[in-house]
Amino acid sequence: MDSTKKDYKVIDRDMLKFLAIIPMTIGHFCSYLTEGTMYADMPLIVFLLIQLSMFAPPIFFFFIAEGFRYTHSRKKYALRLLLFAVITQIPFVLANEGTLLTWSFFSPLNIIFTLLIGLIALMVSESKLKKPVRIIIILLLDAATVLISSEWMIFGIPIMLVLYHLKDDPKKRFLAFLGIVLTMQTVSGILAFSGWGWTAAIFIIQTLACLAAYFVISKFYNGEKGRHPVLAKWFFYLFYPLHLVLIFLAKVLF
Repeated sequence: MDSTKKDYKVIDRDMLKFLAIIPMTIGHFCSYLTEGTMYADMPLIVFLLIQLSMFAPPIFFFFIAEGFRYTHSRKKYALRLLLFAVITQIPFVLANEGTLLTWSFFSPLNIIFTLLIGLIALMVSESKLKKPVRIIIILLLDAATVLISSEWMIFGIPIMLVLYHLKDDPKKRFLAFLGIVLTMQTVSGILAFSGWGWTAAIFIIQTLACLAAYFVISKFYNGEKGRHPVLAKWFFYLFYPLHLVLIFLAKVLF
């Protein structure tokens, strides 16, 4: 029985990250290049590709939990995320605003800031502080994502905590993950209501994309590194800001 289950674990760390960045990149290009276009006025395939990019964030959150578990130095890991969060903010602002001369430079902040705060929350959760103190600090960290308007705001940190702390209880982990995703989609649907039809479509497609990511992580990820772990690590760090640079250039040209 165990050997049968292991046969499905065929995706290593680098393959899983590639599976995440492909729909993310395509979806981001579609989203940025159709900015301001009504859903009804864009091709259906473009609408679908934008929504399916939601496959990527749960995988990013998962690797923060995995990185926290296995990294040799959590402090260095946090500093590395901080460095790339700051670097990424420049192309992030360019892609969103078209210029760096904007009051919106520090709001919203890119998703790497959310990943960083999630990593800090994991550090707090494993610290020797008393449990009530840990809970209060984590709640404050979660609130901070709203104050700085980092992507995924209050929902990213709970997902990272769930993926880390409930790893050995698959049923609870899935139900907690599903609850967070459904809550997020409900709140997003209310805040960005686009008519009942489009809002329902976004809710369903994005939820399915998140669940697909969770399914791939749970059923196919084997926990192994790729063939070139060091090269792959830096490639994935650099890819996120670089793809935003390409989006900015595409917006300027087209």
